Amino acid sequence: MRSPPAAASVPLVLAALLAQACAAPARTFRCPAHGGAPWRELTSDHFVLRTDLRAPEAAALVARLERLRAGVAATLPTPAPGAAEDEARVEVIAFRTDQEYRPFAPDGAEGYYLRYAGGPPRIVLSGAIDRRQRALLAHELTHHYLAGALRRQPRWFAEGLAVYMESLGDDPGVRALHVGAPPADRLARARASPVPARELLAWDGAAGARPALDDYAASWLLVHWLAHRRPDAFADLERRLAEGEAPARAWSAALPDLDPALPGALERLDRTLAEYARGPLEARRREADVPVAVGYFERAVAPVEVHAIRLALWQLGPRKGRAALEDEVREALVEDPAHPIALQYLSAMDKLDPAALARRSVAAHPDDPRAWTFLASALEGEAQAGAREAALRRAAELAPSNPAALHNLAQELLARGRSGEGLPFARRAAQIAPWSAPVLAGYAAVLSDLGRCGEAIPLQQRALDALPEREPAGARRELARGLDRYALQCQLARRLDAGPAPRP
Repeated sequence: MRSPPAAASVPLVLAALLAQACAAPARTFRCPAHGGAPWRELTSDHFVLRTDLRAPEAAALVARLERLRAGVAATLPTPAPGAAEDEARVEVIAFRTDQEYRPFAPDGAEGYYLRYAGGPPRIVLSGAIDRRQRALLAHELTHHYLAGALRRQPRWFAEGLAVYMESLGDDPGVRALHVGAPPADRLARARASPVPARELLAWDGAAGARPALDDYAASWLLVHWLAHRRPDAFADLERRLAEGEAPARAWSAALPDLDPALPGALERLDRTLAEYARGPLEARRREADVPVAVGYFERAVAPVEVHAIRLALWQLGPRKGRAALEDEVREALVEDPAHPIALQYLSAMDKLDPAALARRSVAAHPDDPRAWTFLASALEGEAQAGAREAALRRAAELAPSNPAALHNLAQELLARGRSGEGLPFARRAAQIAPWSAPVLAGYAAVLSDLGRCGEAIPLQQRALDALPEREPAGARRELARGLDRYALQCQLARRLDAGPAPRP
């Protein structure tokens, strides 16, 4: 690995990159500027679709997305007041072909949903939408919607309800929707590999001894039984979770006959579910205000932003090698020599001075929050704290609805001992992104620093609920340690409030 060049040599490095041709001969992808399919962005009420599908296919997809969301909203609990106004648009990246999609997809994934601190939630899939992908969309939109409707989501509940809603993927495009139709593969697995209810209720998403698909199937079966055999208790459970009641307590209150503390109660539930799985399972018919026509605003996606999309997804698929990454970055820089995403990758690849590249990007794109975020990340150390804060403030001003921009500023202010200033930014980020574990945990940290541990604890619990299954075990342990710290903080505060113990 060569030594980092001096900042003065950066223009020469860029000049060398820009002198090379756009499309690499060995690659199947061709950027729009060099004859590839044009990309378009369609913005509707609840979605931003970016795709290289043809215009009629893109319009049909955004209409289907809005219909699916309408079906989800008609079936699931009503969000808390104000949550609908805070709901972030879901970004959907739809590649025109499976061949284009596979380099950016985890192995075996028909599509996937990204919930993280780096901006709005994002669904990625192949634009050739078949039944399985429609089911996936219904599944992931359920997760997105539930995040704004429920303050607590035990894993079995969230995944079971998301699978329950997958039948919306059969969307006939009419007002009457059918939900809860048993998916054949889930039902077969629930019959063949049952998960004891006691184990299922304790499922937290961490890797276990059994395949996760067993937990998904068992969760779906339990939700189906509750929805169709114990609807009043199920509605009570939903209400309690929406209010933030601890899942174990909510279960025992809504289903007192199945309280885990009662001897034999959960074993009786196991037998009931096994019998239920063998019988005919019905679907439920729901009327929904499914939009007949969907309005949207369409604009072209610049070729450099197509490269930026690919770079944002680069590490989520199979390894493509350094040469392929260099080609992608080079092509992006041909289109825009100061693009913040491309320059950030260039800095990391070639060990160039990130601050010099970030300043170049800010100068060229003063209204792009990504450039200011890049600059903030490049300004390290206490000596740069003021400039770093200013850059993060500018990013938040330019993107006031982006939870990442707000979260980053709140955490910077927290680190500088000014959690009171960071509080409104952390709160707003959590309102916009209740599906993001880092954002929720960041808000909890700010509250804890202000001595409000009682408010931090439920937020940290929600962060644990929201942590995706594929996250490293260390991320779960770190959140759990934070929860322990806040509990200890509250315990110590109660002791101080109680005063010294009386002398004997």
